[in-house]
Amino acid sequence: MTTFSILLVEDNLSFSLEIEMLIKELNYGFAGQFDNAKDAITAINKSTPDLVLMDIGINGQVNGIELAGSLEKKNIPFIFITQSRDRTTYTHAQSLKPFAYLVKPFDLLTLQSTLEQAVRTLKGTDKKEGAINENDLKSFYIRNNNVLNRIEYSEIYWIKSDGNYCNIHTEKKKFVTKISLVSIMKKLEKLDFMRVHKQYIVPVHRIENINLFNNLLYVGDKMIPIGRSYKSNLVKQLDLI
Repeated sequence: MTTFSILLVEDNLSFSLEIEMLIKELNYGFAGQFDNAKDAITAINKSTPDLVLMDIGINGQVNGIELAGSLEKKNIPFIFITQSRDRTTYTHAQSLKPFAYLVKPFDLLTLQSTLEQAVRTLKGTDKKEGAINENDLKSFYIRNNNVLNRIEYSEIYWIKSDGNYCNIHTEKKKFVTKISLVSIMKKLEKLDFMRVHKQYIVPVHRIENINLFNNLLYVGDKMIPIGRSYKSNLVKQLDLI
């Protein structure tokens, strides 16, 4: 089976290493990292990747948008990962029809979700082999300063939103990441997780008991409220006897 390959064009070495680690953790093929368009094009001409991740402000005379123009002609899909918040730059970039436009700083879970969506879409349109099934994934990474924390899905007890952040609770630790509950639920909805409240997501298999009268459920000793709009869906998902 051919591995879905991703090539990276990024001139920040530290950030590149983080992305490379994520790509390999997701079992995609890593087609190399380049900090300029010239070397990237040389590599692409030798072996065409399935997807290119690239910054706009790269080394050399050719920037990421100009490189994207070359990729468009070759029918190679790409994602911009950039610090640029300039509206004109964004408009120009969007005219090239990137799969996504991610503005730094962003957490690795956001990038992971974007990559998985890209693979699913490309698998559907191009019928490429090697696209990773979301149900085969067992873990993801959360960045804390310069440390990448790996979290197994099976370790999660509950997730609680706190404004623009989510607190991910395991048996012994709590991890904080900048992502909305809606975004993280999109990642988890095909797995064993359910949103039970506007602030909470729980893995269904960890629910020990439910008090329908008081609208509460328990994950271990943790008491979690059940939102009225989520109650009926929760009951439907239970294997009642």
